[in-house]
Amino acid sequence: MKKWTLGISIVLATGLLIGCGTQAEGNNDSDTSATTKIAQETGVGVSAEITTLDTTQATDRNTFTVIEQIFEGLYRFNAEDELELALAAEPAIISEDGLTYTFKLREDAKWSNGTPVTANDFVYAWGKMVNPESLSPNAYLFENIKNGTEVVKGEKELSEFGVSAVSDYELKVELEVPRPNFLSLLAIGWFFPQNEEFVESQGDNYAQDTDSILYNGPFTLVDWKDGATSWAYEKNESYYDKDEVALDRVNVAVVKEVSTGLNLYETGEIDIVTLTGDYAKQFENDENLIRKQELALQYLTYNAAENSPLNNEHLRKAIALSIDRKELTENVLEDGSEPLGGLIPRKLLTNPETNEDFRTDNGSFNDYDSEKAKAEWALAQEELGDTLELELLTNDDATSKKVGTYIQSEVQEHLPGVTVTIRSVPSNIAKTERTSGNYDFSIAGWIAGDLDPTGFFVLLETDSPYNYGSYQNDEYQALINESKTTYANDSTVRYANFLEAEKILMDTAAFQPLYQRTTNYLQRPIVEGLESHLLGSDFTFRNATITE
Repeated sequence: MKKWTLGISIVLATGLLIGCGTQAEGNNDSDTSATTKIAQETGVGVSAEITTLDTTQATDRNTFTVIEQIFEGLYRFNAEDELELALAAEPAIISEDGLTYTFKLREDAKWSNGTPVTANDFVYAWGKMVNPESLSPNAYLFENIKNGTEVVKGEKELSEFGVSAVSDYELKVELEVPRPNFLSLLAIGWFFPQNEEFVESQGDNYAQDTDSILYNGPFTLVDWKDGATSWAYEKNESYYDKDEVALDRVNVAVVKEVSTGLNLYETGEIDIVTLTGDYAKQFENDENLIRKQELALQYLTYNAAENSPLNNEHLRKAIALSIDRKELTENVLEDGSEPLGGLIPRKLLTNPETNEDFRTDNGSFNDYDSEKAKAEWALAQEELGDTLELELLTNDDATSKKVGTYIQSEVQEHLPGVTVTIRSVPSNIAKTERTSGNYDFSIAGWIAGDLDPTGFFVLLETDSPYNYGSYQNDEYQALINESKTTYANDSTVRYANFLEAEKILMDTAAFQPLYQRTTNYLQRPIVEGLESHLLGSDFTFRNATITE
């Protein structure tokens, strides 16, 4: 096995000063001793810029982390990942058939301009999600709401969508089929409200900077405009529960090199820093290290459009078989991430009859095999020729570039005649390039938005905006459609469909799973009450406080 290492060198960060939780002196009168007060301010380093703050367009976890500080929906997750009421004043009233949900809203919730948060704010925002003119990448999440699919396809009017304001503070939602996990969806940013009058007044400028957004969450956003590499959260004085929010300010900086972030942490300029690779391994026994396995997938997406060489199934299989996922996770990442041999991550789905994990039931596909890789490449050469140049698109953070370099090396070593060039760009640009099909193959990531596996299968559905590579398989699509409709409430048939659907994806090398992500971060002990959730955001600062 090749040993991949990254030398640990701490570089000084310049031009980046971030205040964090320190003691500040109070007034010192001549005859009284100085008093001290703990400043409720902290700093955090993140790995990527904000892609968009329009909740109807957001797709990445980093952006959702921001969204869940500055907006709020009907429900939220607590520290134990249990649902609790947020803008909903009381638990939802659910009809006996499970198709109708009625929500009573808090009457003291306001937007940051002082206007009340009403039921129409949800009707408007959810309507934007399914409006064909919005081209929302997450419209699929709303298709189980009555007439949602038809509205998305332009076959029915928006007025027929099953979301309505019974009154200013009463919201009614009608579903096509019962969905047991529906309430958990409401805690994620996609289902948050928007103030119609304000959004429409901003037009195309909406959510382009801090002045073109209204906030209804525990914090407001300051010092940000589109493309910025730093910003801050400040306590929202219009928030209905502001007295329960301890932090006055959270300073955020995009830190793409772990060494820079670690230096900022060690010099006390930030209190929370994400670690990857050798750094995660170096600090694995540190009492301040927090490590958690995510319901998250890192994978290779292949551009399978007709004019792309990766339309060739043998080439896709050759690349897949040339990558040693065990070596990647153990010797390149070294952060606790685990090899993943399929689409569905561990701990997302279990067999309804045996309670066995889906990943155990379906096994691991397209595992590393150098000889099989060469054989598949030989079959691909019959169509593509003896030599081939491919471009691998990655984000420009340290981990993505390191994984990209490893994949480049493996493909070129095991597939003689293939040359791989790496193009590393900021995450928002990488997303745009994938969406437009301007790539050969690319490292991409996906994290659970809820606990329903269709949220992963959507990556390869025919008309999905996340099907970057234009993969199409009618048998696969039929299995997923059945799972959403005919068998939506038959867990046994759904499970069998999911097993078969994943096998189709892997047998055709529709994509190549790489690993299930594990997040590692150092958190200074003075930061208490910071919550890290299984779904949605990386961190929630609502209940955090700075202590001595």
